[in-house]
Amino acid sequence: MISRIANWVLWTALTVVVLVLAYKNTDWFKPAADKAMDSVKAVVAKVPGVSSDKSSAAVTIASAREAFARGDVDGAVAIYSEIVKADAKDVDARGELGNVYYMTGRHQQAAEVYFDAANVLIDKKEFDRVDELLPVVAELNPMMADQLVQKLHEGMNAQMMARTSSFESQQQGPQSALTRH
Repeated sequence: MISRIANWVLWTALTVVVLVLAYKNTDWFKPAADKAMDSVKAVVAKVPGVSSDKSSAAVTIASAREAFARGDVDGAVAIYSEIVKADAKDVDARGELGNVYYMTGRHQQAAEVYFDAANVLIDKKEFDRVDELLPVVAELNPMMADQLVQKLHEGMNAQMMARTSSFESQQQGPQSALTRH
């Protein structure tokens, strides 16, 4: 029984290796991927109520992901960079660009992109999402992480102060002219 399982595992592993090598070293799958991308573009274009800007952005992100999946790292970086240039507040594109840099060993560039994404999130007051980026930035560039922590605390304190003053003003009733200064 054990020899059957070992034999099955060996042949499965060998098959996977052969398929991965065929995928990486040939263009057998490229026509299918291109056809699938064309189908996705056509479907997105036909969706009612979706503006052409949003659908083109979705297709562009999909194109960047496809380029990275094909191993075209420079192409993926170029597409993500264009998306970020077109919309400086697109945190998701920044995050994915950071992921590409991180996975390809460009850690300083990844730290910078994650840092920029976290700053945009702080400006948007999406503090929970900053917490997700902070450990990675700290690993890659501790000085940037310190700056983020400081800005995060300032943003959270400002938001808390605004809530507190709003709450206090709601709790205080109208004052008499005699009790004011």
